[in-house]
Amino acid sequence: MNEGLYNAVFCYGENKVDPFEQTAVDFDRIIGDMKLVGYEINSLNIVHQIMLEQLDNLLKIKNKIIEEVMDLDNKDDYCREKYGLSFKDIVALDPQHDIEWDIKSGKVIVFLSHEAMHKETAYFTLFKKSLDAFTAKTGFQYMGL
Repeated sequence: MNEGLYNAVFCYGENKVDPFEQTAVDFDRIIGDMKLVGYEINSLNIVHQIMLEQLDNLLKIKNKIIEEVMDLDNKDDYCREKYGLSFKDIVALDPQHDIEWDIKSGKVIVFLSHEAMHKETAYFTLFKKSLDAFTAKTGFQYMGL
């Protein structure tokens, strides 16, 4: 990690602000993966890697649902009954492009892009358990509308 950058961003006098203070992820594995592909080890890239893993998890959930209903004639009715959203609404969710993050005041903030804010209810209908578990595990904060 670039210690000078880290100190400039997260250390104010004697008060240190650590965006990973409440994060309970496998840093050894994450940093090992980052080293394998040649990423610079710094706080921004570590957050990026953690977020990529979460976005992959959300895509797996979505893809599993799509596979589950692919051969059904009544996709919309089935999805509304089982998941609370129409099939069309589920397909429209695009975590890789809709979900963004930033580090502000020493905290990692996760939010929907401006273009995706109208999908917030759908995201929480389908992914609430996963997002709640993710924020509990990482200490990252979701910032809504």
